[in-house]
Amino acid sequence: MTLLLETAGIVTMNRAREVLLDASIAIDDGRVVAVGETGECRQRFAGARRVELGDCLAVPGFIDTHQHPAHFLSKGLLDDVAIEERWRTRLYPFERALSEEETYWGAVGSFVEMAKSGTTCVADPGARYPEAIRRAAETVGIRLVLSPLVADVSDPSRPVSESTTDELVRYSCRFYDEFHGANDGLVKVYFGLWNPNSVSDDLVLRIAREADQRGTGIHGHLATRPADNDLSIARYGQRCVARYETLGVLGPNFLAAHMGAISDAEVEHVARRRAHVAHCPSASMLGGFGCVAHGKFPELLAAGVNVTLGSDAASISRFLDMPRIIHLAACAHKDARMDATVVGADKAFDMATLNGGKALMWDDEIGSIAEGKSADLTLISMDGWEWQPRPRFAPVSNLVYSSGGFRVRSVMVAGNWVIQNGRASRVAEEDILPQIRLAADSACRRAGLAC
Repeated sequence: MTLLLETAGIVTMNRAREVLLDASIAIDDGRVVAVGETGECRQRFAGARRVELGDCLAVPGFIDTHQHPAHFLSKGLLDDVAIEERWRTRLYPFERALSEEETYWGAVGSFVEMAKSGTTCVADPGARYPEAIRRAAETVGIRLVLSPLVADVSDPSRPVSESTTDELVRYSCRFYDEFHGANDGLVKVYFGLWNPNSVSDDLVLRIAREADQRGTGIHGHLATRPADNDLSIARYGQRCVARYETLGVLGPNFLAAHMGAISDAEVEHVARRRAHVAHCPSASMLGGFGCVAHGKFPELLAAGVNVTLGSDAASISRFLDMPRIIHLAACAHKDARMDATVVGADKAFDMATLNGGKALMWDDEIGSIAEGKSADLTLISMDGWEWQPRPRFAPVSNLVYSSGGFRVRSVMVAGNWVIQNGRASRVAEEDILPQIRLAADSACRRAGLAC
């Protein structure tokens, strides 16, 4: 039966960027079949099951293009600790201690928090137990782009697995073959390259070739901080972006996370190669990466680069609320550049919707509310005081500058409710929270970290 969602307004994100007031979305078999004025939709779909949503604004489900879901369990461990120290003494010991079951519960925690604030699609750049991440996405009902963790060169403070380059390539291919299209089509598999200083030239070339042959993407960290470029020059004779361009991986199927330490010339290289960038402002600001103060995100946008948004991890962002991250993307660069016209609400909103879908090669399904697309929707209440006195005036700006994920009422993925009236639909929150707490405690104990 057709479902008719009757809203106060719809931010369509179509080509005309229409915002429709007193409008409805008709959904059938998980897809949007019509978007239009409520009276007309009632006539056209007279037999539909109507859901009157009152003051709710419908927006495309938010897309988080860089997220480490298991690190829901490591919240608090990285706060106010110097970068090298936290990696050496907190982050890496914790990652080594995590079991597969703990990884699952950490990811469930991340996905519930994300869904409750409007995120419907997540891209994970790699984890020790990626199949546990997939199971967690299935449990919560969220859409997922998943990459296997691939690295064959030891970082000074983070030894990699003992797998050979050949084994890592075979593993990546097997993982793609087994899980691409899983969870009833809600899982897409990208190949992974952990970071430039942990992958050999041979591995980069072979992963790029395998991804190209399968028509899928590659997700990896790139040029987060100046130290990354320093190590890359010492080890390979080139800065991170230049090396990846030389190796041919910097292209339209590559999603580069962070990218806080690039030059003006490298902005042009990224634009020319049509690579995508995942900007994680909340993680940079808490973690001290310098991506906001010293990064080139306004220049990347001006050059036509497809810039998206990510939360990175609950332990380093400390919140997974995408509207708050959109707010940072819209505002922080204004302050860094002392220019109130930089980025702004509309561009930042693009980054969390349309741009995210494009970066994940899923823009035919997600990122906008349009006929034929998947019904991935976020419904946001406009009755809060922060929306007043004119909630319908410039609703995108109202959301980005005044409100947040705490006003999300309900969330739908592929036509199925994952959040209803602020509560998870597919899991009992009171049942899973004790399991998540136990998983965090046990992982911390084995890692030798204070609980």
